[in-house]
Amino acid sequence: MGVRLKDYSVRESMRRINTYLNNDKCNTIDFVTHDLLLNAAGSEELKKNIEDMDMTLMTTADILSAGGIESYYREREILSNLFLKGLFRKLEKEKRKIFLISENADKMALLKNDMSKFAANLNITGEYITEEKVGGDDGIVNEVNSNLPDVVFINLSSPEAEKFVASNRSRMNVKFVMILRELSFKITEDGSIKKGGIADFFIRKFFHSAAANYDRTAVTGSDKK
Repeated sequence: MGVRLKDYSVRESMRRINTYLNNDKCNTIDFVTHDLLLNAAGSEELKKNIEDMDMTLMTTADILSAGGIESYYREREILSNLFLKGLFRKLEKEKRKIFLISENADKMALLKNDMSKFAANLNITGEYITEEKVGGDDGIVNEVNSNLPDVVFINLSSPEAEKFVASNRSRMNVKFVMILRELSFKITEDGSIKKGGIADFFIRKFFHSAAANYDRTAVTGSDKK
């Protein structure tokens, strides 16, 4: 799709998380979905904001395949959500302070519930619901900095989430910021994999068609976009 992504094994990702938690700057992480990449293919601003992230994480293994990466090991890591399991357990064990940002109360409740399935005793010390506030980016940044969290998890729509991170990462006094999606939480309470609906099916189908077409034009040297 013409978007450069930074993919790492779970071991390397966790090593980087440890670095992020101990350095003096706000690092950034984005969970990548099919529709995010489709939107980025038509937006230079969104594409740049994604590429400027310190780490990108795949919600599904077929995104790796579309990028020409065939790795059974990485596919299993993504399928079983090993990274989020390790991350939330680390944050829970170290009692790291967590701040949450979401669009409305329902999405905030869902975010908390999904996180609790990975670690029941996370230290959530603050939250910000954008629908209930009028301060814009400044209001969010002020609340984050007054809370002094280690980590900020953002559950906002794209491209707004990426734009917020790009515009405000230098103003937030946190170790790292991560954009989470509903699709980031693939594991349900009974250990099974969440299944997408009909809309997800068509997005996947369109994504694979667009990715295959991009590959063909790249190989043939065509000027078609």
